[in-house]
Amino acid sequence: MSRENVAFAIATFIGVVLLFTIGLSRPDLFVEDGLVENLSAVGFAAATLFALSAALQGRVSLTSAERRILVGTSALSLVLFLSEISFGARIFGIQMPQMSGGGEFDGGHDIVILVVRQLRDAGPTGILAAVIAGGLLLAIVFAVLRRFRQRAQMLAAHVLSKPFVFRLAMALGLLASAVTLDVIPSYKASILEEVLEFSVSVVLILAVSALFRSKSVVAVQRGCRHVRGNFLPHPCQSDGE
Repeated sequence: MSRENVAFAIATFIGVVLLFTIGLSRPDLFVEDGLVENLSAVGFAAATLFALSAALQGRVSLTSAERRILVGTSALSLVLFLSEISFGARIFGIQMPQMSGGGEFDGGHDIVILVVRQLRDAGPTGILAAVIAGGLLLAIVFAVLRRFRQRAQMLAAHVLSKPFVFRLAMALGLLASAVTLDVIPSYKASILEEVLEFSVSVVLILAVSALFRSKSVVAVQRGCRHVRGNFLPHPCQSDGE
């Protein structure tokens, strides 16, 4: 893993811990429709526009894969933004469908809640089905990784070395953790969930920023090589060159 990615992961962890500590002393800031959730919505909206504009603009040389990832990032951020505002229910007063067991279906995480409730209501049969499904999924993942071990190692090395994809992977990991916490009936879990969702919005924005920065550095380096090859003065050259 690159030093930049290590530093970013540590900084993100410290930020999550600090925000969670603040949340324990000021839980009113982390409640539903509270300040932090509104900031998360703003962050996801910004990430949506930032990623989409980055994918569409032509001033920075991007590969087709990078453009597709940016479009996917923009789409994911849009879904998360809509989830944070309860798909318009908070702003426009739209009545969302009622869920079995209580609550309204107003976010993507509610799918997980419904699945958990169905398994809980099914009793031992549901638990057994969940264990079998989880075991099969792990077996499939293990078999795929074993079959394509070399490619998986190359992909892991790429993710750990590139700030853009590393931050996207971190955002997905934080998001998965937040969705998991949403099914735990605890006020501490609720606070940590809001902290993680806010962190996801920030990490997505910083991921796109990292891609822009890396492309800008490459462009400058290419410009320096071109100028040196033509023996022309250039700001890239020091006085001793």
